[in-house]
Amino acid sequence: MSRVRQLLQRLGISGSVCLIGLVLAVALYFTGHGLLAFLDLSLIIPFAIRFAFRAARLLKHHSLWSLRNRLLLVYGLFGVLPLLLVLLLVGLGSWALMNELAIYLASSALQRHLDAVNQAVEVLHSTPKEKRLTDAPEIQRAFARNMPGIAFYIKDGAGEHHFPAEAATLNIPPGWKSIKEGVLVLGERFYGWSHDIDSSCEITVIYPLTNAIIQNLVPHLGDIALVENPTENSVHHTPAAAGSVEVVRTHKSAKDSDFDFTLNDQSNKSGGQRANRLPPPVSRLDIPVFIPATQPHYHLDAPDKIYSGILWVHSRPSAVLRAFFSGSEVIRDVLVDALIAIAILFLLVELIAIWIGARLSRQITGAINQLYEGTRRVINGDFRHRIPVRSSDQLGEVAQSFNQMTGNLQRLLAVEKEKERLQTELEIAREVQGQLYPKEAPPTCGLKLTVRCDPARMVSGDYYDYAQVTRGKLAFAIGDVAGKGISAALLMATLQAALRAQISTYTPVRQNECEEKPEVDAAQLVSKLNKQIYAHTSPEKYATFFFALFDEDTRTLTYTNAGHLSPLLFRNGEVTPLDSNGTVVGAFPFAKYDESCLTMNPGDLLVCYTDGITEPENAYGEMFGEERLIDLVKKHAGKDDHEIVQIVLESVRSWTGSPELFDDMTLLLARQVQTA
Repeated sequence: MSRVRQLLQRLGISGSVCLIGLVLAVALYFTGHGLLAFLDLSLIIPFAIRFAFRAARLLKHHSLWSLRNRLLLVYGLFGVLPLLLVLLLVGLGSWALMNELAIYLASSALQRHLDAVNQAVEVLHSTPKEKRLTDAPEIQRAFARNMPGIAFYIKDGAGEHHFPAEAATLNIPPGWKSIKEGVLVLGERFYGWSHDIDSSCEITVIYPLTNAIIQNLVPHLGDIALVENPTENSVHHTPAAAGSVEVVRTHKSAKDSDFDFTLNDQSNKSGGQRANRLPPPVSRLDIPVFIPATQPHYHLDAPDKIYSGILWVHSRPSAVLRAFFSGSEVIRDVLVDALIAIAILFLLVELIAIWIGARLSRQITGAINQLYEGTRRVINGDFRHRIPVRSSDQLGEVAQSFNQMTGNLQRLLAVEKEKERLQTELEIAREVQGQLYPKEAPPTCGLKLTVRCDPARMVSGDYYDYAQVTRGKLAFAIGDVAGKGISAALLMATLQAALRAQISTYTPVRQNECEEKPEVDAAQLVSKLNKQIYAHTSPEKYATFFFALFDEDTRTLTYTNAGHLSPLLFRNGEVTPLDSNGTVVGAFPFAKYDESCLTMNPGDLLVCYTDGITEPENAYGEMFGEERLIDLVKKHAGKDDHEIVQIVLESVRSWTGSPELFDDMTLLLARQVQTA
């Protein structure tokens, strides 16, 4: 008892219910209660599903860590379980097919009787009207030779005529339409009937479907019964014709089909329960088939309303096959032998598959264990460990690849160390470049500068700078070095050093188109800067450059644009791009540069930018463009300059839809400050 209690505790409530239900189902099946066994299995399905999930979770956590166990589970799912499901499917399908075939045989035989009734109506209908009443008795006697009890009814202007004369009056109520063929319940008795209506008369033929006729629809098939559906709400009782058969419906086991038939005709007055005609089984697999089929019928007092009846066949697969292959024992024996041969072949294939699977599983698990041991050695730093290669298949290739991996791993580690060193140096270069940018807020000098640079990589090739030349005079610059990365950053540092040196030492004065004379010649400064960059860098290195000098007293801005994108001047809602005064710096040593001059009014906003602002593309290959930049600045021109810079940079990032920048983005805003 203690072991049983422990087993039930491990199974849990769902497992215990499944086990008890399975034992009960097996007991019911082998005691002849197949339907109860089927109902029992249906009731334990929810518990079985819950137990299956619980078992799968337990199996996953405790038994499937090992690859060997996983492979065995896979072989079971791919081999054993499909075999069981195939056997179950074949069994249920064969049983259902035999049941349908039995119903088909019985319904086809019943339909032949109904076709004969309809044929009798057609014979009467084809008889000339003036001879119909005189020929009807002879036609009735001709059909009665094969269909005892058949009765003809002809209703015309003179009333109802029935043949034979002793047949009871039918009294068909009005409202019926023509019925070609069907089953009629009259006085709790079944009749095959056909009803035809034309302009001159109504012709009706009924044929009693006695218990003997129904039972012998298909000889030696088994028990065959035709009953009304016991679930019908209304039961019609109409007077029965003389000499008819009364069918008393009783509700017993669907498996046994033990229906009681009481006969009130002269052929059988004993009544009582009829004998069981189920054929004996030829084997243990020759289980009964007993699923009923619906059979529509009519009631005489309900015109054109169809009721559902039940055609019940209680037979065995062997009897169904005998009915189909009657007289063809050789064909049936050959079919059985072929099925047995296929089953044996299927079993042999399964055994061979299991043997191959077990051998393959041993090879795979052995290779996995070797790989596991090798990886543990590598984790501990032993790169000299090698896996022995014993086969030339894919598993051998995996072992060989592992050996090559351990041989290359030391070189990869060396490369990784070198990469880390370069990354450290790159971080240092970024810090050095950060030191080159101005660290203090730019002096106002009547012009407020706001600038921000977002590099695409660790270091940037964009350049910006500002410095106060003398009191009230502010110089600022922005540039874009060709390329990215370290080389661009080095050229940017050279450009910054050269500009700072030029600003600190440059003192010439000359007349230009402005009313006042600047202290720095912008064009000459950029020209000297160009020669220095060209002399100290490689020929393919160059940069776009914009240099400007603002005088607070006269509010004049003198600038030289050396191939840079034209800055945009926003004044009173209008946008004016500044002039271009020469080509890029560092490309040609004798390039000439001019300078331009403009007067800044209070509230004017000058926007200087690099191509990282306007040239990024979206997913459709469309650039952000200068027009979108102009519209964006116009829309937010009244906001703080830092907020404008933030809005522009976020808009460009949203336009690309990528978290990574494709180019350095630098934006410089110069706003004329109103003085008191």
